[in-house]
Amino acid sequence: MSFYIIRNYTVEHLFGDNHDYSHYNSFNPNERDLSSYDAVVNFMMPPLSGSYKERVQGMKASIQTLNLMISEVKSRLILFTMPYIGAFHTIEDTRLQQLVSTYNDTCYQAATIPNVFCIDFAVFTQRIPSDSLVDWKHFYMSQIALNPKYSAIFKDWFDLQMSAILAKRKKCIILDLDNTLWGGVIGEDGLDGIDLGGGYPGNVYYDAQKLLLSAYENGVILAICSKNNEADAMDAIERHPNMVLRDRHFAIKRINWENKAENVQSIAASLNIGLDSLVFIDDNPSERALVKSFVPEVTVPDFPEKPYLIPVFINSVLENEFTLYQLTEEDKKKTDQYRQNAVRDEFKSSYTDYNQYLIELKMILEVSKANKLDIPRVAQLTQKTNQFNLTSKRYSESDIKNFIDEGNLVLIAKVKDRFGEYGLTGVCIVKINGNEAEIDTLLMSCRVIGREVENEYICQVLAYLKRLGIRSAYSQYIKTKKNAMVKDFYLKSGFSVQRETEQDTAYVLVLDNYDVDHKDIIEVVWKDEEQD
Repeated sequence: MSFYIIRNYTVEHLFGDNHDYSHYNSFNPNERDLSSYDAVVNFMMPPLSGSYKERVQGMKASIQTLNLMISEVKSRLILFTMPYIGAFHTIEDTRLQQLVSTYNDTCYQAATIPNVFCIDFAVFTQRIPSDSLVDWKHFYMSQIALNPKYSAIFKDWFDLQMSAILAKRKKCIILDLDNTLWGGVIGEDGLDGIDLGGGYPGNVYYDAQKLLLSAYENGVILAICSKNNEADAMDAIERHPNMVLRDRHFAIKRINWENKAENVQSIAASLNIGLDSLVFIDDNPSERALVKSFVPEVTVPDFPEKPYLIPVFINSVLENEFTLYQLTEEDKKKTDQYRQNAVRDEFKSSYTDYNQYLIELKMILEVSKANKLDIPRVAQLTQKTNQFNLTSKRYSESDIKNFIDEGNLVLIAKVKDRFGEYGLTGVCIVKINGNEAEIDTLLMSCRVIGREVENEYICQVLAYLKRLGIRSAYSQYIKTKKNAMVKDFYLKSGFSVQRETEQDTAYVLVLDNYDVDHKDIIEVVWKDEEQD
């Protein structure tokens, strides 16, 4: 990614040489084309030299620059709050503290604007002793504000913040039970003998479960992979009075005596998510080594040896692997949706005719124009959908809003069946130019792929374009490491190849000759009116 970084001190050591930087204490929106950058990053530090009066004046100038930036930058804007660093003054003179607070409050308030994000720099500075935040030798020699010895950990932390903004996080935590969710072995110690709640070490496991519950409430999928008698384990999960996580919180369970590496692969297959979306947590180093060896795509963090470190460990895993900047309604429903999938799979096993199974699912595809409430989820899907994504173009909320404001189409698909709702799972972005249309983006969540929904969706999009008077539809497949499954999707949908290279294929479809190949197994509902 490329950033334009607004700064008042030297920060190249923090962000690297692949970005452009403003002059010190300067922001001129007319100086360059800011839309050419993936983001404008505001990284202003409080004034670090001069008298108290001069620092107060410097903070006032920083606030003016911040307000100008918020009003002028139309692309993605990332604002860092700033720490308070004082100077000699009378105790009652709190002007500088108040100005820093005003600056930070302005950042927080601006984050309510689409495409503006606020990163709390205090979260990072809490890791650093306050007396070493600035190395004064480097400051006076090179105007470097943040101590260079913290550059590496800042870069890691900043990358984590960007992943959260772009909705790039793991999807599922796979948890062991004995000595992981509770202390002791349920099969040997019994329901009354395991440590959970009360004093140490039971309070450790109780607090760890509360952290995992918060992850569940923030859309993280929880799963169990435990070598145990299932009846014993479920007895603890459902009956222990201090158990925070109950059966309803787990999307899938593998409680058996099978190889854990194979169980992990089975969990990924059942959830229909990639192995690189999983985090495996187990107190047993042998089991961790097994999963690392046979399923290397799975993230396997080292479990702490001391029980009192488990909550800190869980919190660290959640921060490093599952941080998300914004939570959508679909995120909150993740576990329910995957539990519904388990019921669907069980229902499917009773049918030998797959087509009859699809009919009995009673699927409904709802197609509509995206409204402003859909924009966060649409942007999120463009950022995180990899397999069924024809071009894999990544867009921000502001990008999606601009598509709509410029008169282009953002058509969304919502799917439900007899077992529940999948939510907003499909996005098609179409650029309109007279009587021609370019399908810029076509994607669907892997949760609904393979049930004819994707084929019905493109049929409905093309039929809608034809109703609008569009004569020709152009499309493109751009090859990535993960989207091989859709290589021939447009060809199978009636398009003709215009141009083909090793990396991409361009297609065209003359809509005058196009007839909708409607799938009787899916009921289609159109909501043509865009909501305000």
